[in-house]
Amino acid sequence: MKYKKSEAKEWAKETYKGLEGCLMPSFTPDLAELDEEGIRHDVQQSISHGFFSILCCLECGMTTEERKKFLEIVCNEAKGKINVSTSLFVDSFGEIIELLQHFEKVGGDSVLYGLPVTYFPKSEEDIYQITKKLCDSTNLAVNLYPSDKYNFERLHPTKFNPKLLARMADIPNVVGMKVGTGLDLTAFTAESFRLCGDKILVQNPGPNMWPITVPRYGQQWAGAAAYEMFQTPDNPRAVRMFNLLRSGDIDKGMDIYWELTPLNEYVWREMMTYFAGGGYHFTLWKYYQWLVGGNGGMLRQPTRRLYEHDKEAVKAALRATGITPREAPEEEFYVGRVNYAKGARATVKI
Repeated sequence: MKYKKSEAKEWAKETYKGLEGCLMPSFTPDLAELDEEGIRHDVQQSISHGFFSILCCLECGMTTEERKKFLEIVCNEAKGKINVSTSLFVDSFGEIIELLQHFEKVGGDSVLYGLPVTYFPKSEEDIYQITKKLCDSTNLAVNLYPSDKYNFERLHPTKFNPKLLARMADIPNVVGMKVGTGLDLTAFTAESFRLCGDKILVQNPGPNMWPITVPRYGQQWAGAAAYEMFQTPDNPRAVRMFNLLRSGDIDKGMDIYWELTPLNEYVWREMMTYFAGGGYHFTLWKYYQWLVGGNGGMLRQPTRRLYEHDKEAVKAALRATGITPREAPEEEFYVGRVNYAKGARATVKI
């Protein structure tokens, strides 16, 4: 590992600088197996985008063994070039611990806190104790993720008590926090920085918050998110904007921010339509990535459908900010760029 468990907080302060992207798995055209070449292609794309880290999204229709293989491929391709983290949104605490042990072994750097859908704590003390147990089970750095997904609204009006998070922030290998909940996201973000900002690296992943959180609160990283929706490898505008804000060059950073307004407005409207359902539209995120050079490819069910009006809307938003979407047959997206180049086509065989 790159750090000792007792040094995790200091390691994060030195390492978490910039944007963290998302990496979804790629599959063979029949969705029967992982597509290793497609996964490696997307790791290289993330490096080209200038991200300091990528998060492996495990909630994309994989078995435990496939999740392990996915993590192993990503860590192997990323080694020495970009940090790798992973989400922990899987089906049981046993699987979480199994994946933590495997991820540590194959070279992972950090994890994004997650809890099984079956978890129904009776108190905030229950939440703290299970969080500590998970953190104690690994040497990896842990990023907290207060989210609506956990259904904790019965325990606190914000859906995740900021004071509980402040207590969690004292756990030795808890190093950061991705803000993702709150009836009032702005107030919740402010409270997270106030109560936890001197202990861990708090961040809000939304670009609409960065003009406040970066200069005023010293936010030094953001993500994970599909920031490819704002940029290309040749013109990594979101990365550049964030770094300009961090360095204090606010005028230049805000020039890029306003340039991205059509995309920001589209992304916010689009995300709100499915956030209410408690999940992400990972297939649409893969489509964003494909439009600027990613592998693409469909994900296994259960997944949200990708409609023509979705695709046309995002392409129009890209064009409005000066990005020319990938000009290739749409069929390429459905089988994945790597597979399409080998002759695979989106045909149905019975």
